[in-house]
Amino acid sequence: MERILVVDDQPEVCALVEERLSDEEHRVTSVPDAERALATLAAHPGEFGLVILDLDFGPGRITGIEFLERLRADDPDLPVIVLTGKGTIPATVQCMRLGALDVLEKDTYLEEHLSASVGKASALRRVIAENRALRDQCRTLRQEADYYRQRLERNYRIVGHSRPMRAVLEQVKRVGPLPRPALVRGERGTGKELVAHAIHQAGPRAHGPFVTVNCAALPEGLLETEMFGQEANAFHNAPFKLGRFDLANRGTLFLDEIGNMSREFQQKILRVIEYQTFERVGGTQAVTVDVRIVAASNANLEQAMAEGRFREDLYDRLAFETIPLPPLRERREDIEPLAYFFIERFAEEVAGIGPKQISADALERLRGYDYPGNVRELKNVIERAMTYAPGRVIGVEHLPAEVAGAGAPRAGAPLAERLAEFEREQVRSALEAADWDRGRAAAALGLSAEAVGRLCRKYHLRRE
Repeated sequence: MERILVVDDQPEVCALVEERLSDEEHRVTSVPDAERALATLAAHPGEFGLVILDLDFGPGRITGIEFLERLRADDPDLPVIVLTGKGTIPATVQCMRLGALDVLEKDTYLEEHLSASVGKASALRRVIAENRALRDQCRTLRQEADYYRQRLERNYRIVGHSRPMRAVLEQVKRVGPLPRPALVRGERGTGKELVAHAIHQAGPRAHGPFVTVNCAALPEGLLETEMFGQEANAFHNAPFKLGRFDLANRGTLFLDEIGNMSREFQQKILRVIEYQTFERVGGTQAVTVDVRIVAASNANLEQAMAEGRFREDLYDRLAFETIPLPPLRERREDIEPLAYFFIERFAEEVAGIGPKQISADALERLRGYDYPGNVRELKNVIERAMTYAPGRVIGVEHLPAEVAGAGAPRAGAPLAERLAEFEREQVRSALEAADWDRGRAAAALGLSAEAVGRLCRKYHLRRE
């Protein structure tokens, strides 16, 4: 049942239309002029699904054309059927331009034509409703996609402006567009996956999938299925499964800890890299993909090759471009921005824990620690300190013991040793802040460049 508004100054026409449409179980409301029609629509927004409109209401009255113009400004989707007793081609064209569904003459066939037009209007309303629902759904999906894209970008954000990291990012920028494998090397926790994702984003595959595989986390028996997928009934009651190479098609596949693969499986990976084809487990048909490989390892691959544990031909293929990542102890000037980045992210993720500051003493201890676990360890240190610090400031007492003792003079040390340690840390901090420019560091310390040079030699300070 649909509510229909009939706008016509001829009572007999209103009665005819109302009688015909009421038989078809429509609810009909009639008004004699366009002014009252506009007022009725304004008083009952969204209730009417169709307007049946006369064109001419007599001298001094709003015409049907003017009514259509005003209606379209407020409701561009409401179907309108125009009735005319003396239809002309220009009037009909103007009505259609304003979105009229049909223009019908008031003749002996009006009832038949009207029923067909009302049926068409009902179908149009259903299509409009479906389109609105799809638009709303698309809007929701776009919002969700934007949210997850922002989270993904945040999770893969590389923080650091030290010279070693700038060199890494320059190399990423240069390598990204090249359709060749890349090998990222570095200690555990240095951010190899972040660099792999940066390579993916820097190239033409940025809008394609970025798929990761931790080769060290998968047993040898499952690795082939995970990589290449399996056909249905590859073994008893086995379902069909897509592998990581399928999922990464037209994108990038990141093979983390590739040094943990057996030599036999390394051969299979080498073949896929070279020919971009493979067979699924239990299958006989070659599957072709378009995948860029970025691999990573914290192992000594040279030693592994010398011992026969890693294939030299696979290394040669992967090492088209090798990107070495510096450990955190070699880019200490990045520790402070990284620490505040982790503070901000932890505060967003954990309810009840707000942003905090780091005291000067705690920051010195953070800078003085060597971080065997690199950036990942710093993240854990900061998050633990966030939970232990009851106020708004993280102090030395909130840091783990191994970090709190870093860079601090030993207990009971003579005054001269304490002063020397203080002097050393002040000079080192100034040099790091100045990107190891001795002139700028000297200006910050209120010393001459020659004095800073002597202190560097005295305390063996140099860019690591």
